[in-house]
This record gives sequence, C-alpha cells and structure tokens, in this order.
Amino acid sequence: MAWYDWFANFYDRSLEPLYREQRRAAADALDLGPSQAILDLPCGTGQSFAELATRVAPSGVLLGVDASAGMLARARAKIDRASELEWAAVRVIQSDVHALSPALLEQTLARTDVDRLHVFLGLTAIPNWEQAFDRLWGLLAPGGRCVIVDVYAERPNFQGRMVNLVASADIRRKVWEPLERVAEAYEKRDLPTRPEHGGQLFLATGRKPGQQGS
Repeated sequence: MAWYDWFANFYDRSLEPLYREQRRAAADALDLGPSQAILDLPCGTGQSFAELATRVAPSGVLLGVDASAGMLARARAKIDRASELEWAAVRVIQSDVHALSPALLEQTLARTDVDRLHVFLGLTAIPNWEQAFDRLWGLLAPGGRCVIVDVYAERPNFQGRMVNLVASADIRRKVWEPLERVAEAYEKRDLPTRPEHGGQLFLATGRKPGQQGS
C-alpha cells in the first residue's frame, strides 16, 4: 500500500478527468434509491462519492473502503469540504477487502449486508481478485445489484503496460467472469475509452438471486 499512499498525492489531478463519464455510467447502472446502502471498494480518493452519495441521500448510506491510508486521507478531505446535506450519508473505513465481514459492516452500518456493490477499477489491481469478488458478493443482500467497471486488454500495448505498472494491476484479467457466473440479469457493455486507459473500459452488472432488496 505504500505505493498507493504516495500515488494519492497526484491521483485526482492525473486521473479524475479520464473517468468522469464512466463514473456516472456506473452510478446509473446501480439503479440507486434514497434508502439504500452502497459499498464502494476500492473507494480510492472518493472520486465516485459525488455521483453515489447524492442518489441515496438523505436516508441511505455510502461506505467507502480502501486499504490505502493515503487514499482515504484524500477521501476524508473531500467529505470535510462537501455539503453536509449532500454527503451526510458517506462513511469511510480502512480495510483490506479480504478482511471485510458482516460483523465489520454491522459495526459501521448497523447492518450485516449492503444493497449495492460499486467496484470501480479494483479487481484488476487487488491480489487474489477472485476470492475478493467472492467476499464482496457474500456481503451483497439478495436482490442487490453489483456494478464492476474496469479495463481489459488481452495483449496490453505500451499504454496498457504503463497502466499495469502505475496501478500495480493486471488488465489481462477477465474480472467480469465471476459476476457473469453468479448474477441474474447479467449485462456487460463497453464504455467510452481513450488510449490513456490502456485497454477497453467496460461495465458489467447483475443482480444477486433472491428476494429483491430495498
């Protein structure tokens, strides 16, 4: 995490414009409502908070989770600067995805699951990513919706190799496949992509089988 702690110092300035449109698409695909609980992991510097928090206010909650203290320091600074009314629902905690549990959610949210999973540029960088997805899927309530946005390149070009280097990632991973195997109403589509993304950006979404959540 030391690299991401340092990366946080210029993360917003260098990357925020590259993903603004895709963050809006991810929030739209989650089909959010004002009483829902969202888990945003990895939340990074909170670049998705503006799109997500206002859609669940005032009675919902957004929990941002990241393993990097440096990233979370930037996220907390954004919360401090934001409108109290708009971002009153936002909470952040530092945790490795593999350490997340229903008990930790209960301590933070007073509930053991969430209604929505937002996984933006995470699974290509998280170690043991398939186990990470299983852990996150286990925290999603039956009927809840998951959205994954990431980048894929079967044979990364120079830009793709730079993305892998800078993000400590592997964009050759087909990170949508675990969701495709377990979700109902699964969909995957390409998103607007620039050379700087290093590959093809995509959005994958699906619903967890079971009774529809809130």
